[in-house]
Parts: sequence; structure tokens; C-alpha cells
Amino acid sequence: MKRIYIPYLIALLLLFLFVYTASSKLMDFDHFRVQMLRQSFPHAVAKILIYTLPGTELVVAVLLLIPKTRLWGFYMALVLMMLFTGYTGLVLAHFFGQVPCSCGGVLKNMGWTTHFVFNLFFLLLTVTGIYITYRERRRSGK
Repeated sequence: MKRIYIPYLIALLLLFLFVYTASSKLMDFDHFRVQMLRQSFPHAVAKILIYTLPGTELVVAVLLLIPKTRLWGFYMALVLMMLFTGYTGLVLAHFFGQVPCSCGGVLKNMGWTTHFVFNLFFLLLTVTGIYITYRERRRSGK
């Protein structure tokens, strides 16, 4: 398999992940809103995330889809995956006084450990996508 296909496949996996998670939030928005307000961070933060997170995930998906913006999509995906992985890590470390609710969609069936490993996997994929894309662009002078 040519190297050029690897970042494309990684971008597709991330694209599907972000479209799925954003659409599950938007399709059951009331449930998503209630779940976010139950999280361990301040309500002001939750209220901002309620309205920005699904849109941000969709923006990342679009950036990953377009070859010229794919590297920016990878960088934004990196930030999101670091935040998601860090948050699940804090839950596993019993950092919060209460264990917050789980995510929606297929991810709701995962325990926190599985969710952490899932996020870590996608975080590592994102780093790999950034590395290969950046290296290929430097090599081709773009």
C-alpha cells in the first residue's frame, strides 16, 4: 500500500468517527444536553460545549475530507482526541467526585476503560496521520 493512502484512510476513519458522534448528539439533542449538564465541569462550560462540540466535530470532518485542509483537520482532531482521552483518563483516575454519565450512541455501551482505549487508539491514529501528511508535504514542497 502506498504511503499516500495511509493518511487518507486515517482521515476517513476519523471523519466517520466525528460525523457519527456529532450526528448522534444532534439527533438526540435533548438527551445530549442533559448528559452534558451532568458532567463534572461547570455548567457554563457545559452550556458552551453543548452548542459548539457537535459543530466542531462536523468542521473537523469536513477539513479531513478535503486534501488541502486535511492537515488542519488532523490538528483539530488531535486537540479533540487529547481532550476526550484526557477526560476519560481523569474519570478512570477517580479525579471527579462522581462518575459522570457515558456518551451516547454506540459509545454508551463502552465502559470507561474501553472508552479510554478507544480514544487512545484514535489519538495515536491522528498523530500518525499528522506525521505522515506533514512529512509527505515537506517532501513534495507543498
